[in-house]
Amino acid sequence: MSRIQVDKIFDKEGTGAPTFPAGVVVTGVSTATTFNGTTFNGNATTATNAQGLTGTPNIVVGSVTGTTGTFTGSVSIGGTLTYEDVTNVDSVGIVTARGGLTTQKLLKEEVNITAAKLSDSTNIYLENGCVHIFTTAESTTSTPAIKYSSGVNLKDMMSVGESVVVTLITTANASAYSAQITIDGDAVTENWVGGSAPDGGGSSGVDIHTFTIIKVASSGTTDQQLTVIANHSKTS
Repeated sequence: MSRIQVDKIFDKEGTGAPTFPAGVVVTGVSTATTFNGTTFNGNATTATNAQGLTGTPNIVVGSVTGTTGTFTGSVSIGGTLTYEDVTNVDSVGIVTARGGLTTQKLLKEEVNITAAKLSDSTNIYLENGCVHIFTTAESTTSTPAIKYSSGVNLKDMMSVGESVVVTLITTANASAYSAQITIDGDAVTENWVGGSAPDGGGSSGVDIHTFTIIKVASSGTTDQQLTVIANHSKTS
C-alpha cells in the first residue's frame, strides 16, 4: 500500500488548491472551514454554497439558508419556527403572531336551521353548532336531548372550567315549551333564571331557550359533572 505523508498540498504553482478530477474518497473524518461546490456526499458540520448534499448518516448543519425547500416526510422543529409573508396557515394547535394577523371584524357563529318542530327533532348535536332554530310552528312540549354528536358525549368534549351556551329558537305556540333537558342521555338539574321552569310558550314570534352548561367536575354522574343555567324568553 502506497502512502503519502505531507503536511500541506498545493497546486503546482503553489498558490492554490489542487484539483482531483476523479474525486476523493475519505474513510476518516474530513474537517474544513467551508464546503464550496456543486456536489458533496457525506456528513457535513458546516456547509455554505453547497448543492446536492446527500449521504448516510444524516447530514447535520449549523444553519441552512435557502430559497425553497421540499420535504417528503415529517419535519420536527425543537425550537422556534419563524417565517414571514405567509399567505395561509393551517394549524391544529396555538398560533402566535407578532402582527399583521388578518381577522374578520364580524364575529359569526354557525347556526343549525331545521325545517321542522323541536318536538319532532329533539336530538341536539352541538357538532352542528350551538344555536339551533326550528322554522315549523311548534305544537307541544318537548325535552331537548343535548349531546356533542350521536356517538360522543358532550361532557367528554369539555374540561373542568369550560362552558358552552346552547340556544334553541322555536316558532312560538302558547302550549309549546321546554321545561327539562337531557344531556348525554341523562336527566340534569336545570337552574332556571327567575326561579322556576317555564309553563307556557309565547303567543307569537319565537321562543328562545338558552342553556349555559358548565363542567365543574371530571367524574361522577352527568348531573354532578355539569351545572346548567337555563332561561326561557318570549318575543312578540
